[in-house]
Amino acid sequence: MKAVVSIAVTALLGAAPLTAQTPRDVVARGVAAMGGEPALRGIRSQSFDSYAATFALGQEETPESPARASVSAGRYIADYPGGRFVSTVEVRNPAGAVNRLRRVTSGGIGLLETDGQQAPMNPGLVATFETDVRRYPDRILLAALDTPAALSALPARRFRGRAHDGVRYAAGLDTVSLFFDRSSGLLTVLETLTDDPVLGDRRTEVWFTRWQNAGGGLGVRLPFQYDRFWNGRLQQHGVITAVTLNPAVDDSFFVIPDSIASRAQRSSSAPPPVVVTLVELAPGLWRAEGGSHHSLVVEQATRLVVASPFGALPG
Repeated sequence: MKAVVSIAVTALLGAAPLTAQTPRDVVARGVAAMGGEPALRGIRSQSFDSYAATFALGQEETPESPARASVSAGRYIADYPGGRFVSTVEVRNPAGAVNRLRRVTSGGIGLLETDGQQAPMNPGLVATFETDVRRYPDRILLAALDTPAALSALPARRFRGRAHDGVRYAAGLDTVSLFFDRSSGLLTVLETLTDDPVLGDRRTEVWFTRWQNAGGGLGVRLPFQYDRFWNGRLQQHGVITAVTLNPAVDDSFFVIPDSIASRAQRSSSAPPPVVVTLVELAPGLWRAEGGSHHSLVVEQATRLVVASPFGALPG
């Protein structure tokens, strides 16, 4: 009877570790589930083709409107030793217009080419691409494995009905919570908490699913689907259709012309200053222009009322 009860409890709560695990043990098990440490360290570069739908959360036309999506498809190449990244993507925005984008980051600066027109990439976007590459599952787990002092245990959590072991990784520019499926050992959820100028406190969950062998003879498993949620709402759904590990990396892929490099600002995660300009539309009525959203300011007898894209904000 005791054995039956034990089995029932295990089925209810999820498989429990047989012995106490350190945070590094949990990470090491995740690395093993992906193919093992030698295999992951054998990845010097990767390219992948993918398509994605990205939803403009916080920019809905009305509070009741669903977020509209831009649809993109393209190829991405990351050179790990060189710290370089390039993507060539076609994006169809909600109004139907199609833009062809090429984005390059190298040496802490970036190039953004839109329909053949080149310009320096803003420092915040450079930092975003650098962060994305650092947080690829193979990169973040090796970094965590190599920095055990940066790891701490998190309480186990259930995601989609399955038990997950949690590890906090805090080193350099990365402070993330990692959750590993207790049955498979694979990294399922990467969670961060950041300040968002539109949404306020933003809890981001990136889900890694559809794990498959990536080919190339290394025996590495990678996720072929990723879904990013902001405060519980789907912000991006992406599917990887092809992966090449250790492709031939041509330096010409990552060239940033001197005319662009001389004007480019170095990568920075600091939010750029927002400059707001008041344009008077009528006596006591102004449009506040600046950032990505404009607002109306209405002067009343005892107060100012700001009609913003996020609702009326009395001043």
